[in-house]
Amino acid sequence: MRLPRSAVVAAVLAQLLAACGETLGPSARPLAPGLLVDSLATLTTLTQTPLFLSYRVLGPLSAVPGAAAAAPIFPDSMLSRVFHWDTVAHHYASLPQDTVGGPPSGVRFLLYAPDTTAGRPIEPTQQLGQADLLDASLPDTTRLRVFATGGTPMTTIDYTVRGRFVPDSLSAFFDGCVFDALARSACLTGTVVQRLASSDTTVTVAGTASVGGRFLTFTVGMQLGASQIVQAMDVAVEEPELNEEVRVLGTLAVQGSTPSADIGLLVNGLPFATIRGQGTLTVRGPNNLPLSEEEYALVTILFALPGRLLDVGRALARPAQRNLGG
Repeated sequence: MRLPRSAVVAAVLAQLLAACGETLGPSARPLAPGLLVDSLATLTTLTQTPLFLSYRVLGPLSAVPGAAAAAPIFPDSMLSRVFHWDTVAHHYASLPQDTVGGPPSGVRFLLYAPDTTAGRPIEPTQQLGQADLLDASLPDTTRLRVFATGGTPMTTIDYTVRGRFVPDSLSAFFDGCVFDALARSACLTGTVVQRLASSDTTVTVAGTASVGGRFLTFTVGMQLGASQIVQAMDVAVEEPELNEEVRVLGTLAVQGSTPSADIGLLVNGLPFATIRGQGTLTVRGPNNLPLSEEEYALVTILFALPGRLLDVGRALARPAQRNLGG
């Protein structure tokens, strides 16, 4: 399995950003850029833990035999089953003796140290934790709950997801949190829409989040073509104690290995910085002044944030796509 293309976009940015100054007229600077960096880094930390990466690998591999698009999601023969990684067949399997130990309203998948490039557990396997897929349907809504735990420090993924799913497209709604034993948490509520148009795939993730005491609203869209990736972003981060909103807005495209960007960073609606260019991307600060180290760190994490949100939204939707697709 290839790395998510949004991760490739972020890597290109990290390699090509170069700082300089530009006169922008009326402008603003964030009051506490270091605090914002620390808060937003929480999402990066939680979604790069071995447990979350293992769960992201599980998503495309999590189909349960007999799962249905309408409740009950799982047939009685699957309830309480435990699925292990079969190192001979290279897929998840539940042996006859694995009929007990799982949750009574669903199934349990064991999570292992992941090979994120190959998209499967590393062999020989090393267990990190477990992920329970639970039927949490309501009388008028088919709904899957995921509860995954493990790793060091102990990390928990707990959310529900529902929607309409077919192999090449989906429209999903997710709501839940990722948190760890060190009291770091990220809670997200939003939608994931994926469509196949001609030879291109479009994915849009939108919603709200609470990360490290900051509130986010986000819309991130990506068009995945054969020769070009286009990412449109609009992410706002609110700092209620300072009455401040920092927003990243614009478009990033990568054709082959060549990026082009027209992206702005605003503070309470006023320009703070831009990333623009083709081939070599340039960060420009306000009023011909250089960015401080903390400001530059904030710019870097904010421009990686849309891709991170896109990847997280897709990861949360995948088990439902595999099991509620009918």
